[in-house]
Amino acid sequence: MSDVTDLERRYRRLLALYPKAFRHEHEEEMLAVLLAGAESGQRRPRLAEAANLAGNAILMRLLLVLLIRPTPWEYRHARIMVHLRVLIGIWLLLLTGLIYGFGPGGWWGALLVPAATLHFYFAYRLRHSTPR
Repeated sequence: MSDVTDLERRYRRLLALYPKAFRHEHEEEMLAVLLAGAESGQRRPRLAEAANLAGNAILMRLLLVLLIRPTPWEYRHARIMVHLRVLIGIWLLLLTGLIYGFGPGGWWGALLVPAATLHFYFAYRLRHSTPR
């Protein structure tokens, strides 16, 4: 197996960490750039390249998880779900305040704030967008 083919296979393995839709659109271009920047005789991706590719792929997947759209069922029942999501968000914020207010060690209650934020975000999306 030639060095370029071996290196290409290893780069493709790293690129496989990215979401499928992103890979479909950008994989060949990214692979061409990576191979063009490789030194002659290089058989493996550099450690910094591998860490960068893996880190960006994980970040991209995490962002996709956080930006999930409300379900079609929620769109059909948006009139109820908007209010329910807002109520859940308010409840989580109140719960955070209660937990945070009870002495030392209550700081971990602030971890509920991102969950409340997601509920408010989904309520906003349900209220101001159309189903896809």
